[in-house]
Amino acid sequence: RNSLIEAGRENGLAVRSEGYNHEDNRHYFKIVSDSSLTGVNSNEVVSPILKGKKGMNSLQAMCNALAAVDAKVNRSCGLHVHIGAANMSEKHYCRLVRNYQKIEKVIDSFMPTSRRENNSRWCHTLQGIDFSGCTTKRGIARAMNYDRYYKVNAIAYERHKTIEFRQHSGTTEYEKIANWVMFLAHLVE
Repeated sequence: RNSLIEAGRENGLAVRSEGYNHEDNRHYFKIVSDSSLTGVNSNEVVSPILKGKKGMNSLQAMCNALAAVDAKVNRSCGLHVHIGAANMSEKHYCRLVRNYQKIEKVIDSFMPTSRRENNSRWCHTLQGIDFSGCTTKRGIARAMNYDRYYKVNAIAYERHKTIEFRQHSGTTEYEKIANWVMFLAHLVE
């Protein structure tokens, strides 16, 4: 952790080591423990809320810091992207989840096998869930049995006012992350 904190600072970032928590912040990257990760010296890096070009530049700087300390990922790692949903209408939110469900098999085709179909316990498929009667964010969460471990996590709305996408595999490669973020942003838009 100390090496990553130093590499982050060398890349112009504020980075802190913390215990496991779900606190949102706007000012620094945090390194936390996560019991779902396997391997030696496993940690999770959580970004602050990132916006626009400045946010993507910060993300790239963190990827550079991860490369500087030779950070590695394995099958237990995932990339979780939260997109703000506080101002998203109920109709838009429900349509977004149904659309993701419709194109999930296409998304599966460009994910590693470990993140396809129902192959990860941390990001279950949306296939087989009946969203047809859902007209609210809470209705979507109810249809998912209030379980956050789906490729789209509707439970994140209650705590963070976001919609969380959990399907992507872990990576330290900026280009992969940036492409996934842009794909999701366009999907939400």
